Amino acid sequence: MSLRVAGRLVGAFVLSAFVFYGIGSALTGQFAGTMLVVLNSVLVAAIGGLVFRALRRPHPGSAWTYLVARGAEAFLLTAGIVLQDRVGAGAADIAYQVAMLSLALGSLPLCLALRRRRWLPGWLAIWGFGGYALLATGAAAELMGVGVGLVLAIPGGLFEIVFGLLLLARGFAPSTVADPGTALDGASNANADRDSRVSRAAWAAGLGLLVMAVLAGLANFGVVERMVSTDAAGSTTLALSNGRALALAVVALCTVVCLDVLVAWALRAFFADTHRTVALLSAWCRTVYAVVFAVAITHLIAAAGLLRDEPATDRISSSVYAQISEFQEIWSLGLILFGVHLLLVGWLAWRSPSAPTWVAVLVAIAGAGYLADSIGALVSAAYTIEVAAVTFGGEVVLMGWLLVFGVRSRSHRRSSLDGPVARPAQLEAA
Repeated sequence: MSLRVAGRLVGAFVLSAFVFYGIGSALTGQFAGTMLVVLNSVLVAAIGGLVFRALRRPHPGSAWTYLVARGAEAFLLTAGIVLQDRVGAGAADIAYQVAMLSLALGSLPLCLALRRRRWLPGWLAIWGFGGYALLATGAAAELMGVGVGLVLAIPGGLFEIVFGLLLLARGFAPSTVADPGTALDGASNANADRDSRVSRAAWAAGLGLLVMAVLAGLANFGVVERMVSTDAAGSTTLALSNGRALALAVVALCTVVCLDVLVAWALRAFFADTHRTVALLSAWCRTVYAVVFAVAITHLIAAAGLLRDEPATDRISSSVYAQISEFQEIWSLGLILFGVHLLLVGWLAWRSPSAPTWVAVLVAIAGAGYLADSIGALVSAAYTIEVAAVTFGGEVVLMGWLLVFGVRSRSHRRSSLDGPVARPAQLEAA
């Protein structure tokens, strides 16, 4: 498929998604409305895939970010229509606002990338960037209880209509911008591409793990864990007084899900030369885990929606408690896949000439800890040991090592590129 055809498909899908979601959301509670929203989600995911295909080589970071953001948006919009019927309007609205936040944040780097490729006029790229920034602001404000989301969504919505029409007319025109490194000879170009890929992958994985650790810690231990205790009455009272905090925790955990996918494929790129098949398997294990985690988060969305829709009652209290418990149980099951992923990454690190043996061992131990806890809880309700609370240090070690590796690789590449430039001057001076 040519770039021009792919771009025209993106334009058609963007415009069609507007129509499908608009009509589908107006037919809430009807089968036709549900099907239109689901079809919209399919188109949203397809848009992400087509844009990823067009940008993955010249702008891999923007391409991956947009793909994952659109995937998250598609999932949340579908979850919202399901929660609308099962829980209420509050949960559906939270899912929608988080979906818009995902779309907006994922589209910011897209606008910059499209401008650099000269696929968008400068004025339109600026309009898109500003419109998506306002959309993100509005979605965040709605989650905080400030009703300005509709007004702030107008510039971004108008941009998408113009953007869709433009792409429908001309598609992605082949760029006249030369990719970096095209002037190098074949062998040098291949080596430079490999070094750049490994360095970028290390940076992306390490930074992603760092951000995930902060967000997951704040959301889970700072909000969710405080809402559930051995005293059901006490936990319910605390939950009912922290509905807004729970909505923000949902945003943080959805971000963690997106980062999980990005980290999975960054690690796959980093270890691809060690063993391509095992690296691919490890990436898919973490990706499927992220999907399971996303399903678990829908129960937190339901809990936050219950707190938003109705005043505090015993029935709502027990429902919130049940939803949070479901979240924890599903997440625990998903951690089995996460443990397998870490074991595979540990094996890859063991085989890799770049990674120290002690890093590989600690990562594998961390994976074994997650497996022990998740399987233990699945087998016996009396299992109370938390092995991962001790072994999780392997993840921290991996994160730190990847960041250090990325810094050193960039410094080495920079010195290698500067070397040939300095020699002619030295020869002239001699």
